[in-house]
Amino acid sequence: MLLVICFSAEAQQLNSIFPPGAQAGTSTSVVFAGGGLEKLSAARCNHPGVTFAKGEGNSFTVHIVPDTPPGLYDVQTIGSNGVSSARTFFVSKRNHIVEAEPKDSEATQAVPLDCVISGRIAKGDIDEFRFKAVKGDKVVIECWADRIDSSLRAMLELRDANGKRLAVNRGFFGVDPVITFAIPSDGDYIVQLHDLVYSGGDSHFYRLDIGTGPRVVFAVPPVVERGKDAQVTLYGWNLNVHFTEKVAAVGPEANINTESLGSQSSPPRAPLQPEELGKPLSFESMIVRLKAPATRAIPAVHRRPASLAVDAFAHYYGSADVPTVLGIAAIPVALGADNNSANAAQVVNVPTEVAGQLTASDERDWYAIDARRGEVFYFEAFGERIDSPVDLDLSVLDSTGDIEIAAFHDEVRNVGGLRFPSAHLDPEGRWVAPADGRYLVTIRNLIGGIADDPRRVYRLSIRREEADVQLVAIAQAGSPAGINLQRGGRTVVDVLAFQRRGLTGSVRVSARNLPAGITCPDIWLGPDVTTAPLVLTADRDVDEIVTTLDLIGQFDSGGGDAIRDVQGGTMIRSGLPTGSGRLTPELPVAIAGDAGIQITANGHEIRDHHLYGKLKVRHSPGGVLDVAVRVDRREAGHAAPVKLVGVGLPEMIHNQTASIPAGDNKGYISFYLPHSLAVGTYTLAIRADTTVPIPGQNKAQNVTIHSNAVTFEVHPPAFRLDLDLSAPRKIKRGEIVKVGYTTRRINGFISKIHTELAAPGKVTDVGRLRGRGVTSVGQTESGTIQIIANEDAELGTQPFLRLYGVGVLEDEAVYHGSCFLPLEIIE
Repeated sequence: MLLVICFSAEAQQLNSIFPPGAQAGTSTSVVFAGGGLEKLSAARCNHPGVTFAKGEGNSFTVHIVPDTPPGLYDVQTIGSNGVSSARTFFVSKRNHIVEAEPKDSEATQAVPLDCVISGRIAKGDIDEFRFKAVKGDKVVIECWADRIDSSLRAMLELRDANGKRLAVNRGFFGVDPVITFAIPSDGDYIVQLHDLVYSGGDSHFYRLDIGTGPRVVFAVPPVVERGKDAQVTLYGWNLNVHFTEKVAAVGPEANINTESLGSQSSPPRAPLQPEELGKPLSFESMIVRLKAPATRAIPAVHRRPASLAVDAFAHYYGSADVPTVLGIAAIPVALGADNNSANAAQVVNVPTEVAGQLTASDERDWYAIDARRGEVFYFEAFGERIDSPVDLDLSVLDSTGDIEIAAFHDEVRNVGGLRFPSAHLDPEGRWVAPADGRYLVTIRNLIGGIADDPRRVYRLSIRREEADVQLVAIAQAGSPAGINLQRGGRTVVDVLAFQRRGLTGSVRVSARNLPAGITCPDIWLGPDVTTAPLVLTADRDVDEIVTTLDLIGQFDSGGGDAIRDVQGGTMIRSGLPTGSGRLTPELPVAIAGDAGIQITANGHEIRDHHLYGKLKVRHSPGGVLDVAVRVDRREAGHAAPVKLVGVGLPEMIHNQTASIPAGDNKGYISFYLPHSLAVGTYTLAIRADTTVPIPGQNKAQNVTIHSNAVTFEVHPPAFRLDLDLSAPRKIKRGEIVKVGYTTRRINGFISKIHTELAAPGKVTDVGRLRGRGVTSVGQTESGTIQIIANEDAELGTQPFLRLYGVGVLEDEAVYHGSCFLPLEIIE
């Protein structure tokens, strides 16, 4: 979908939408708040049934079609500064009420049962709501804050009409609290809601559900096989009041053709017994039969960064107002049963995904697999990533269960940093069978506590070695931001790669279905590279539009080429020590304003060699990547220096800085490719800081811009060139110094190597420095180059000066290697 709109150019940050949701089939006024939200003209939602009409200022009217499925959706604003960062907007089937403000401190707001309340907490505020209930009502009170991008750390209390506290909760769905209560007598009841530390503000918004309708909490199994019929037991509250209803297999928002196979339940519960009144509700169960989708679905729920590897879909049960998330597996799914000891270990075939439950505090589940010596297995447990209250521990033992052979640990790597914190508590790892035989696998929960809890479900995936990767794209800014692109300019989106099950090769990322006027060349994430820059470029005459970015990743899985969709990600808020982010269903991109400058990078510039002519560099570990940078200014008369630095470099490549003097339109920045760099294909980009004139004003403004993506292939090296430790570091004008070096031939190369003094774009005669080249043949492994400094040589350290060697085959320079030479020219 393309939305034509007019922009200028500066990032927007959407901090809140209030109210943060509405009822399906209604129209409601909402207000957007945040930074850079000047001249808003439109707003967008990832669901077509949710549309916005412009009102006064930052007020809009949201229209929601009646058949919009309940769930959480993404909304962005559009204005003169482009498209904003995303905020969550909920859609409910229940009666929606907005908190009344200001409130009388002596009164509480009366609300009916089975409603959804939108509110906001001010600093030191306590919101109170009064509802009427009758004896035997099974009331579920649920606060949504963290799950809808709010800063609120909510605390819930339930009191009777006299103010007596009946229940309290500080967190059930993560940090979002829930109270369930069997009403003991007819009368009024009061819900109190406040921040845990009495903080507050515009970003402390919430959704509060007070109802007696069905609420599914978890499912067993929590995963089903893709495209197959399955039977699932749902657990939650108030499920049996709808036991005769048919249920849909997948929510309409998934756009998947699925089949509903009906449902059944355990018998309707008898009325609450006297001893159950005035207490929390027990879980009820419902057995449903469904058909899992055959293609990828995106459930309309909050998805944390760590859940990136969890394929799932939304199941809508009866009149429930919240979808149930069920995982999808591409391999057969088994249900764990009667396997709580080594002697009762459940034999499973590989590959398989086992779904189990660790209800008791000290419970262990045991599984048995048969393996052959040298066979490689990948184990991966899912607990925290499927919102189960567990910290799983996973081990492989011998056939007796007495000797531990392997233990797997939490995923502590945080690939996404503060923008997209991806570390989690679920163990995973690779294991090679040491001998033929049977082995036991045991899984347990490390934070069980003393009470039984049926919510402790898990998934255990056991596979053979088959490489995989999960990919996510996120705006590069260090704060919540949309992706905006100036006409005639470029913008960078970071692609994060989460390699799985032994992936060692490069991953290629491509854009599909781009509108005319926007280009996005393919990029590569090399071996073990977790972040790479994806660069979008807009033509100067492109229409001002908002579109969505469609990205895929391609890689070798070991069994052939594989393709994975690149998912979207966003930062929720900055300033938190552990970061804050989530997955998004889309990646909106806006054309916003005009660029006053553009830089173009070339990592494949031809080198002129006085002996071997024009050389196309073949990069390898132990070489130098020279990137030529050309500056194109709209205002050619504006002269300002341009500072360069690398962006998206693999961790092993040290970053560099360089500068293009004012008035020049070309410069270089160079990167040493270390000997430890793996063979593969890589991508980086260049960032530039400079100034551009402000239109209509006699002054300039600072800008940060990016180059196009620079992709380069790294081949196996033929030799290694190293500088002697005793090599001189200084040379006087008019002086001659001798620089010693070694060349070690590797990978079967035995031919001659010719070594020269070089710098970016120059060989032998380098900025009033001249070197006398040396050719080594046979087994010669050392040499000395004489360097002469002219009397008028420029003082200071010469940027990116190096010894440059070419390996020659049949009088043709084929291989290249270098080492930087830090040489300072002095008086």
